[in-house]
Amino acid sequence: MKTQILAALLALSIPTVASAATMTLGTIDDGSVRTFGGAVVDTVDTSVSVAQSGGNITNGIFEFNLAAIDDTATINSVSFQWTNSRFVSNTGALAAVDLFAYLGDGTVSIADYDAAGDQVADTSVAKGGSGGDVTTIAFTDVSMVTAALLGDLLSVRFETDSFASFRVASLENTTWDAARLVVDYTAAPVTAVPLPASGLLLLGALGGVAGLRRRKRA
Repeated sequence: MKTQILAALLALSIPTVASAATMTLGTIDDGSVRTFGGAVVDTVDTSVSVAQSGGNITNGIFEFNLAAIDDTATINSVSFQWTNSRFVSNTGALAAVDLFAYLGDGTVSIADYDAAGDQVADTSVAKGGSGGDVTTIAFTDVSMVTAALLGDLLSVRFETDSFASFRVASLENTTWDAARLVVDYTAAPVTAVPLPASGLLLLGALGGVAGLRRRKRA
């Protein structure tokens, strides 16, 4: 019994080791926004359109809820993953992928068209392919994701240029999955419970009793 008490008291004084985990979060809202010829917000299509054709720019908006990740977690890496609902179009061999992250509000609106945020990806992918192709782009900066943990909501804006065009499976798509955010993080270690003074006295008392027993046996 004394051994069990000692083990329990000692366990209280040992901090929990931080652990890493990977979580895939589905978008909670998505849609296409553009301002060319008047403000347009489309959140009901089975695809999110991302395109650039001269002044006609359509950006894809994806909202994520980070509530499942503790506010004090350390974000190690983040990737944005989507499924194409058709081939990637462009006049050149490559199509630009520009991703911006900013604090979200859970819904897609015209304000998302050019909302200020951190550019978290500046890369390109090959044109072509077909519907069902999955693309994963790693964030080059995760600080905005860390900042969004407190309010739980993060927005990701997908832009392109040079006459490229993407069609990304949306929440309304029944054939392919909508966009995902893959977050690798380390949960903050649980703060050790301070061993109360009474616990220290009990440890000392138990130690004294054990010492007396050893002397008696000797």
